[in-house]
Amino acid sequence: MLSRLLARSAEPAPDPIPLDRVLDSLDIAVLVVNEHGQILAANQGWQRLKGDNCSTLFHEHLHPGDRPLWQQALLTQESPLQARVLSAQSNSLWCELKHQPVDSNTLWPISITLTDISDQMSRSRQRDADWRSLTQLVNQLPAMLYRSRNNRDWTMAFVSAGSLELTGYPPEVLTNQSSLNYGDLIHPEDADPVWEQVQDALSRGERFELHYRLQHADGRLIPVIEKGQGIYADNGAILGVEGMVLTFSTPSAHTPM
Repeated sequence: MLSRLLARSAEPAPDPIPLDRVLDSLDIAVLVVNEHGQILAANQGWQRLKGDNCSTLFHEHLHPGDRPLWQQALLTQESPLQARVLSAQSNSLWCELKHQPVDSNTLWPISITLTDISDQMSRSRQRDADWRSLTQLVNQLPAMLYRSRNNRDWTMAFVSAGSLELTGYPPEVLTNQSSLNYGDLIHPEDADPVWEQVQDALSRGERFELHYRLQHADGRLIPVIEKGQGIYADNGAILGVEGMVLTFSTPSAHTPM
């Protein structure tokens, strides 16, 4: 056994793989840039990314709208940075840029890596567009949609724009531990029944439907219907409640029953 190990150790070491081959094998672009913005070296990933743009100045490969961001990032040492890189036919690709000095003892030259994140950005923009559409749809509903903690204050994490018509208060007044909680608006005679009915439904994992009165900001009592359900963790713990509240008659002065 020992003789075989000694024999193996005597074998010549394989030739080292050239660094440029290693860099060219990466699916990201790697560059070295000097203080004038000139590209001193680049791997094949950069050649694929930049397309037909032959400029030797790095900033000229960036979308004009993102060049000030790059200059600011150099001043503040901000990294990473998201910016658009001009590719073939002047199309732009979203990239994540990271940069740092090649030598820790000097500021220049710097190495830059660029990772194509166009697909992620496209999905993110689509999600944002979907969210905007959903928000607009929700805000047009003649009701208040909500997500709340399961406490007697009914502390709201989210309420839709319908809260303004329903209660007289905009969403920002009723959310995130503000001085006014939704529970403060429930008529005192209805507060305990509302709490008890919700807790009973949650304990059985069922949806609930409530009828009670809200104190509007202008002093009126508004009869409402609330339909909701619990939000549960994987272990069954109650995280909160969500649902919608709407009036079941034209808001007007209401005498408690």
